[in-house]
Amino acid sequence: MDYESINYNRYRWNRMLLNGFWSILIITIILESLYSTVSELPRTQFIIEYMVRPSALLLGFLLMAELGLRLYNGRYQDYIVILTSTLIAFTIVYIHNSINYLILALFLPIMVSIFYFQTKKLLFALGNTLASLYIMYGTSYFANNDISIVGLITITVMFCAFTLIAWGILSRGMELLSHLKSNFERNQELLVKTVWMDKLAKTDALTGLYNHMTFHEFFEKLIDQHERYGLSLQLAIIDIDNFKLVNDRYGHRAGDAILRNVSELLRSKSRVNDFIARYGGEEFAVLFTDQSSNESLTVVELIREALSKLPQQSLGGEPITVSIGFAEYSTGEGKEHFFNRVDTALYKAKNNGKNCTVIWADPPHESGESQLA
Repeated sequence: MDYESINYNRYRWNRMLLNGFWSILIITIILESLYSTVSELPRTQFIIEYMVRPSALLLGFLLMAELGLRLYNGRYQDYIVILTSTLIAFTIVYIHNSINYLILALFLPIMVSIFYFQTKKLLFALGNTLASLYIMYGTSYFANNDISIVGLITITVMFCAFTLIAWGILSRGMELLSHLKSNFERNQELLVKTVWMDKLAKTDALTGLYNHMTFHEFFEKLIDQHERYGLSLQLAIIDIDNFKLVNDRYGHRAGDAILRNVSELLRSKSRVNDFIARYGGEEFAVLFTDQSSNESLTVVELIREALSKLPQQSLGGEPITVSIGFAEYSTGEGKEHFFNRVDTALYKAKNNGKNCTVIWADPPHESGESQLA
């Protein structure tokens, strides 16, 4: 996860917590409005002391928190939210001057810090809580509630115990998170290895094209698509001329270089929808889909002409030539008949002097004598 994503997620969490603080302000105003109807204090005094003054303080703290959230990025936003929760709790407790509010409200900073899953922020919240507690101990708050030093120590121990429990929960959560991360990484490595092994099983190691087995799998699927939905389908088998002589004269390393060069040119001239495979040895097969036979034939001729003009460094700058058999699939013909037509066309191209493309126009089962173009 990049730095911007981390900051965005942090801002989203802090935004949610601040929205919760705004809800506390609204709920406080509503409750005090209801309580004002049964309070023994004069209504004006009650409104000023228990509604206007605390609401103004809480509003000021929240506005400062909103400003801090916009001015500061990163982890400082977390501390601003924790500090704001402390000020809200302190205001509620001090204004109402009740031990009941003390116990409930001063838990707020610690509970907020748990959201961050970080020990240092939990300790920061505990420090804020204890600081609020001791500040109130030095004022008239504890005198009015008759809390002794023993009571102060008891409350301190209670907050520390709650923090210790929260720390235990965080530690267990971090342990589970680490375990999940470890499992995720192992599963990811296994997935990468599986994908890699699948790729090795489907592609030719030398050229990076699909291999013989994958070609036939895809070939069958495309014929099925043609039979069901009328998908146009053409096949070209490309054979490098005099390849054995190249290996005998220049060596197998030169032959491998030529195979790679032919593969690269086939990829560069074909479309995304075309399927290219190294059928075996010096033979390549290209399945053309979703275009007319003339369009596919144009691509085939571009490939043949480009190879006849491409200098091969492994041959001292001399180009190579290819012979190509080509045909279009006819409905109901079947895989074997179709492939044999193209293979026969390739054989004719070899016998016709090589460096040419032969088109077998009609499937054998439709005409007693197939036509060559």
